[in-house]
This record gives sequence, C-alpha cells and structure tokens, in this order.
Amino acid sequence: MDFSYLVGLTEQHILYYMILFYDSCRRGGRGARGRMALLYRATRLKDRADTHVFTFVVTRSATREPDRDVTSKDFTCAHQRWAVAFSRTDTSLGIYLVWRGVCEGMRVYVDFTFTLLSRDHFTANEGFSGKQVRFNAGCAAQGRGRCVSLAELNSKFADARGEFQLELSMSRVRTIYSCELRAPRLDTPPFAFASFDWSVSATGGTGKEPLSLRLVRLSGEGQLSRVRYALALGEGDRRIHSGPLECLCDGEGRTPPWIPRPPTRLLHKGMRLSVELVWARALAELAVPVGGRAATCYDRDKQAWALRCDTHSELVRLHMLYRDVHHVPRNHLRYVSWSAWLVRTVSASGEPDASELPGAPFENYYAQESADEGLMMETALRVEEVSRAGCAFLHPGGEVRVRIEWGDTYLLFQATYHVYDDLCRLHAHQMRREVAALQAENYSLERQLFSYQKSLAYAQAQAGEPAAAEGGGRRSPAERSLSTDTEYA
Repeated sequence: MDFSYLVGLTEQHILYYMILFYDSCRRGGRGARGRMALLYRATRLKDRADTHVFTFVVTRSATREPDRDVTSKDFTCAHQRWAVAFSRTDTSLGIYLVWRGVCEGMRVYVDFTFTLLSRDHFTANEGFSGKQVRFNAGCAAQGRGRCVSLAELNSKFADARGEFQLELSMSRVRTIYSCELRAPRLDTPPFAFASFDWSVSATGGTGKEPLSLRLVRLSGEGQLSRVRYALALGEGDRRIHSGPLECLCDGEGRTPPWIPRPPTRLLHKGMRLSVELVWARALAELAVPVGGRAATCYDRDKQAWALRCDTHSELVRLHMLYRDVHHVPRNHLRYVSWSAWLVRTVSASGEPDASELPGAPFENYYAQESADEGLMMETALRVEEVSRAGCAFLHPGGEVRVRIEWGDTYLLFQATYHVYDDLCRLHAHQMRREVAALQAENYSLERQLFSYQKSLAYAQAQAGEPAAAEGGGRRSPAERSLSTDTEYA
C-alpha cells in the first residue's frame, strides 16, 4: 500500500491517518457498540451560518481499550461526508474531525466546535473550536491531540459506565474545487459532491467562438437534481466570477451553460478554473392520481416512499408514507427531511413552474415498525378547483404532479427516550434558570439606578441647582446606560 501521502505531514496527522487505516481494516462484522462513537442526535439550527449540531455517545472503549480503533460512522453535513475520531495517549484523549470525501483539487472550509458535556452543569462544559479550518487531500483530519486529560474526563464528563457525550457544531461550510483548464483537454477531472460525481465541460475559447462553461453531473443517470454553485475563471484582477447559479439538472446531468462576460479566449498556457459548490439535492417527480392509487418514489438511500392524494377536506392534501420503515435498524431512528412542490401544467412568463407546499420543508423521525401511518401535507389547492376544467395544477389523466426534493437524512442511535437525553434537558433547565437570574439582576440594577437618579434630582432641587433639561443637553454615562428596551436571548 502506498503511504507516500504521509510525507510532509505533522506527527499529529500521521497518527490520525494510522487510526483511519486501522479502522478500515477492522470495519466489518461489528455491532453499533463496536464503533465506540455513536451518532445520537442531530439538530439543524436554521440560522444564517446553516449550523448543524451533532451529539455523539462515546463508549468506555475510547479510553479503556487503547488497542481498538476509535471512530464514528460517516455522517453528512453540507453535502460532505465526515467522521469523528479519537487518539489516546497514556494521559490524554485527542479528538479530530475527519473529511471522508477527500478529492484531489478540492478543499473544504468549516467552522467547527467540539464540546464535552459535563454531567454536573453546563458552565463546566469544555471544548475547542476553529474558524474556517481548511481540509484538503493533504490534510483531511483537523483537531486537537491533547483535548482533555483522562483523569478529568473520568471525573467530570464520564458516567458510571465510563461513557460520555460529545457535541460537534459545524457551520459556514464551503466546498471549492480548482484546476487548470488547458487545451486540448477542456473537461475537468471528475470530483465528488453530494453523492454525485461532477465535471465542468468547456467549449469554444479558440478562434471566434467565445468560451462557454457547463457543470455536468456524471453519475445518477435518469435522476433529476437541483444544484446551486458558482464558477470563476482566471486569477487576480482578471478573475471573472459568475455569481450564484441555481438550476435544475436534467436526467442526463446537464445544466445551462455559462458564458463569461466579457467574452474570454482560452489562453495557450491555460486558465485557472474554480467551482464553489453550495448544495445539490436529488429530486423525484411523481404523477399522483387525484382519486386513485398511490405513486411510488425513492429517496437518496434507495428507500421506497408512497404518495397518495387526499380529497376528503376543503383543501387537497398529500399523504406521504415511508414504505420501507421496516428496514430501519433496530434501536435506531432515521431522520428524513424533504420539500414538496405542485407542478403547474403551463407556467406564464416570469411565473415559477411549481408552487411550494405550505409548511415545507417537512421532517420526521422513523423507528422500525411493520407499517408507517404517514405524514399529511397540506396544499393551497382547493378540492373544488381540481374538479373544474382548466385547473392550473391538474394534468392530463386526472393527475397532479408533485416534485419532492430530498434534504438531510441521518441514522441515529437509540430509538427511544434514554438517560442520555437527560443531560441535554438538565443543561436546558440550568440555562433557563441562569437567564431568569440575569433578568432579575438586570431589573434590580435598573431600579437601583432609577432610584439613584431620583435621589440626585431631589438633592439638586433642595440645593437650588437647576436640573438638566429632560430632553436636551448631553446625557451622562449613567443615563445612557439605562436600558428602556431590554431584550433577552
């Protein structure tokens, strides 16, 4: 096996790649506990930074069995595959975030924070963070080799079973692929993103024909997808940027071409091409009979779903059922999110071809069951409209076309409420009490300040000093600090 990629790396990264190699050799035949770092809960905060918070339960093997590999199963964040891994010395434990989707020419930047959750109080949590940390083919693991001493870990964070909880927060994830575009080869090498293989194809750029660039999906034949990305050509002052591009990618993997402005010629020595990939989501488009049988589709993990039209209320409703719910592993939860649109028969100029359902995106947790009761999605389409001729959403054959866009999906350990959940609930109650105490203290201070100002004004009046005009003049720092519109997080 070739280990030449280890040349030039730090001792920390070499140690970590050895852990990953050891993991790949021993991956088969172990149960969930054999992984030692189990993805327990996942939360998306829906903020501007698109923050994802992952909670792991780390078993006692991480600290008491140094001869075993210590790593989590792969999980997805920002359409990239990641894992959490650990390194141990005689006195301390190291924690690393690992980028699993290593690709030559690609780099990923991410803000991340690791937090060890204290058993006693949230103020005793410990961790470390990094801002826009870079991952690439030469450095796929980033973390801290000596994060916490084993003695402190066992006394503050581990329970009686020797297990502890680790929280990982990831935000502002950026994926950028770069390469040299040089004639006669006008296609970039393939690169992976969001479970698809991609390439950028160039045409023209010689003679009178201007250069044209097109993002092409190489895998998932027959699969519809929606992608958001940006292209940039050249470097420095001559760099030409496309701005954000968002489009549907058809079954053959094609997207609309981008022609740089002003028109560009491909230089003999080549040009630098950069692609920033924001997201790419798989789509499924179904023809659902208004009063008939259910239509079937499949998500990104090849799991079967059924969609049925319900007309037993004033508004048309769509009943979404997870047909393969019996395939969810025992003692696990499968989290799935998706968005849905009703596709118009004909869209007017400037009008979108589909209308998003109210309440989207939808999400649900699924445990192993014999059958799924389903999730009901409301639409804005009235039942009486469907029965009329010329309805904008009624297609030939008495069908409505529904477009499903698949979002995040996670397989989480522990299908029921567990003692592990008590820790986060404990921290939540502690934080509420802290906020309530701060509110009370702030209110008390404001009352004291107001009382002091009244006493000062009374003393000035008794001494015959003119009081400062209430609305004009320069205000004192004490007056400026008095809050009248206090807001609390």
